[in-house]
Amino acid sequence: MSKLEKILVICIVIGLFIIGNTVLNPIIYEGIIQDPVQTILKEPETVYILADEVNIPIVLLAEYTVEGVIKSKKKYNDYPSRIAQYDVALAWGSLNEKEIDSHINYSQRGRWYYFNFDRNVSVSSSYIASHSANVHLINQNLVVLKKIENLNVNDHVKLIGYLVNVNFDNGTWDSSLTRTDTGNGACEIMYVTDVEVIE
Repeated sequence: MSKLEKILVICIVIGLFIIGNTVLNPIIYEGIIQDPVQTILKEPETVYILADEVNIPIVLLAEYTVEGVIKSKKKYNDYPSRIAQYDVALAWGSLNEKEIDSHINYSQRGRWYYFNFDRNVSVSSSYIASHSANVHLINQNLVVLKKIENLNVNDHVKLIGYLVNVNFDNGTWDSSLTRTDTGNGACEIMYVTDVEVIE
């Protein structure tokens, strides 16, 4: 083996080590993230999404930008998945600080999200509830859908778009417009126009 070949092998090994270490030990954001920004529209606007040869009305209620860390992500194959395949559970505020995050677990099922925490957590249940959310993601187009598909747990992201109500033919799907509610109807339904992963 020539000297050049040895150098190339060493470079490849080092590169594989760095890539492997990044995958196994991803960088997780550990800081305070500002609350979402919501601006109610003076007059709601309606857009339409074509799904299964039907135009589904989406009523835009408020401009919405939310930054957070993805704590859970789930793909669904239910009736609303015709326009919203994915939900993400996001956390912001101080919930991503290591000494807090290490005591909280998040999960998703049935279009809901759940969190539980141990007795050593330094924030209240109401703080966790008001600084995290389950967001139903309606992609504006296929480019946005691809970005959503590529999101991973622990990604620090910014989602830009609108909070909306959806008028399905079998009933409405209404977004929460506050971060302090809990239970049925507390999820944010977001028409996503852009996705940014923050390094």
